[in-house]
Amino acid sequence: MTEEDRELIGEYLKIEKCYRYALREMSARLENLDDNCSLHFAHNPIHHIESRVKTPAAIIEKIHRRGYPVTMEVLKEKIYDIAGMRVICNYINDIYQIVTMMKQQKDLKIKISKDYIRNPKPTGYRSLHIVFEMAIYVDNIQVYVPIEIQFRTIAMDMWASLEHELRYKSPGYEFSDEDKDNLKLYSDQLYQIDLSMQKMYITKIIEEEENDWL
Repeated sequence: MTEEDRELIGEYLKIEKCYRYALREMSARLENLDDNCSLHFAHNPIHHIESRVKTPAAIIEKIHRRGYPVTMEVLKEKIYDIAGMRVICNYINDIYQIVTMMKQQKDLKIKISKDYIRNPKPTGYRSLHIVFEMAIYVDNIQVYVPIEIQFRTIAMDMWASLEHELRYKSPGYEFSDEDKDNLKLYSDQLYQIDLSMQKMYITKIIEEEENDWL
């Protein structure tokens, strides 16, 4: 680690609390949205939430990997996933419902949106990635902090977790073309299961509503 790296880490640690504040606030908002859905629709769209703040070493590694200058300006303007969350939902429609509600909150801005659910990566990876800029108050001053949120269904999260385990935690193992084809196939199969389970849930809701009219 260079002296330049150490200086940047020192500067970053002075503002790290902003990212932690933002994560806590975002988590509380998502839990409130989930509670509201439960109250009005008798359904909790969010299965669970995971969050983390990147370690200083991981931030430095990413800056170097991307060839950026080691400066606070780069850290603030180019590294959007220092604060990161995964929101695991029950059904595909739940993901878009939650995002629609988040868009209605005036102190949240969408900086980047990449929909890998409707447009999956060639590997089969599916997830909706959104970088929100969230307003928080530090010493009575409003600042916007970026938070990258990955929205997935339970099935998508299972596939992504196991694919990551195979790809990055098996030293010396190289995916064969057959492995890659199989991973893509399994992703497609899980997506079809997601759609089928969602259809089953919607049918159940319609039947319950019809019975309420009897």
